[in-house]
Amino acid sequence: MSDGMLPADQRLRRQTFAVLGLAAILAIVAMICFHYWLLDLGTAPGNDLLIFRLRRMIGVALTGSALCLALLAWHAAHKASRIRNLRQWPLPGTRVIRDTPIRRDTAALSVGRQLNAIAILLLALAFALGYISWQMLR
Repeated sequence: MSDGMLPADQRLRRQTFAVLGLAAILAIVAMICFHYWLLDLGTAPGNDLLIFRLRRMIGVALTGSALCLALLAWHAAHKASRIRNLRQWPLPGTRVIRDTPIRRDTAALSVGRQLNAIAILLLALAFALGYISWQMLR
């Protein structure tokens, strides 16, 4: 590998694929459980209880999504500030899942600006989801 290239970490790649596979399996199990919960709830007499519980479930899910988006926005902004200070991307000490060219100075600052823009977008989406979940839960 040349000095301008950060080599891939094979162990990190295997771990990433394992976690993604496990997450996919857990998502399928959660969908199946939700399906059975919804079928059980749908057999109850009257629609009022169904609508109330669904609004509450959607509100809770949107609140969780808003929190996740806010954490991702913080992470992106934090990485952008480190890029601005160190003027390098990927940051020193980073492990990557594929061979990645090291960007310095202007190219790295461009990545930092993109991460800041993404952080602003994610934060705006988090606030929008928070507002929608507040409307659902009240």
